[in-house]
Amino acid sequence: MTDNLRGAMWIILAAICAAGMTLSIRGLGTDIAIMQIVFVRCLIGLGLVLLFSARQRSIRIITPQWKWLMARSLMTLVALFCGFYTISVLPLALVTVLFFTAPLFVTILAVPFFGETIGWRRGFATLGGFAGTMVVLRPGIAEFEPAMLLALSSSLLFAGVLLIGKKLSKTDSISTMMFYGMTVAGLGSLPIAVSQWQDPSWAQWALMFSVAGFGTLRGFGDTKGYALGEASVMAPFQYTRLVIVVIAGYFIFAEVPDMFTVIGGLIIIMSSLYIAHRERKRPTKVGEIAAP
Repeated sequence: MTDNLRGAMWIILAAICAAGMTLSIRGLGTDIAIMQIVFVRCLIGLGLVLLFSARQRSIRIITPQWKWLMARSLMTLVALFCGFYTISVLPLALVTVLFFTAPLFVTILAVPFFGETIGWRRGFATLGGFAGTMVVLRPGIAEFEPAMLLALSSSLLFAGVLLIGKKLSKTDSISTMMFYGMTVAGLGSLPIAVSQWQDPSWAQWALMFSVAGFGTLRGFGDTKGYALGEASVMAPFQYTRLVIVVIAGYFIFAEVPDMFTVIGGLIIIMSSLYIAHRERKRPTKVGEIAAP
């Protein structure tokens, strides 16, 4: 079995877990406060990180890069809140499509982060992706949902998390980054979670455990997939998530994607795939970033 094939299997697993997390959050709806969900997700996720990394002892609490780790963790907290909230209130296909703008933000932010240059082909592809985003947002055509901006904010923050993670990967392990992320985001969400705490039913506890489990496994699967395979080869497989979410959204929540979401989503996906294709043709650089 080739590295690309093994990597693709990990990416598909990550996509299934991401879809499972999305559906679990939607199943909770607005009955449980978002910060309560974030706190439980971080608490359980922290336990899983400690469990998985116990044998290798790969977590370093004291590190010279602690300021970057703190910044990345705070961005994770806000990204989780924005992402979880939009999943609970927006159509599943629409919010998932908006989440796929993250590779576009990565392309742009890699310029100030790593001094990369964007060639004219990648530049046009990125502009095309954002044009697709405008189609999804449909300004002036249909009633605008402010929560859409929160979905884009989540993608922007996630892109920042990826780029900082790339920078930190030279000095700190993935376990260290996940430990900081879950600890800081958990502590940051704790005060609001306590003030808004509602006693969950057994079914709601099961869904919150699913959010945490799927979220942690998704991060592990993405990391393994991109570590094994070429980013440009792995990129198409992450869109398995969108297929699963659309099908499940139809059968479980009776949601049908509208024309704007379908057209805009196709533009965003084609733009992201072309950017990944161009990355494959470029010489490998320190700042090269895989699509999330």
